[in-house]
Amino acid sequence: MLGPTIAFGIVILTVVGVWFGPLAFLGIFGGLIGGLGFVLERKVGRSLQFGDYSLWKRMLAQVAAFGLVLGVLFFMVFLASHRPF
Repeated sequence: MLGPTIAFGIVILTVVGVWFGPLAFLGIFGGLIGGLGFVLERKVGRSLQFGDYSLWKRMLAQVAAFGLVLGVLFFMVFLASHRPF
């Protein structure tokens, strides 16, 4: 049952991204990933796999990684529009 949910979620996320622009798409996608991480931390946070690190360290690492990916994407768009070579 998770497959159709993911498929429809991707379609809806893409439509929202086209409708409101790329920053809304990235904000919604980042919020979705962060929200799912937070819910999973609360549901299974005491298991051996999830209990190794604190919630705040993992959330900070996730925000930093998301920012790094955004930076790489924006850099690629900049290179595509300004062709330095």
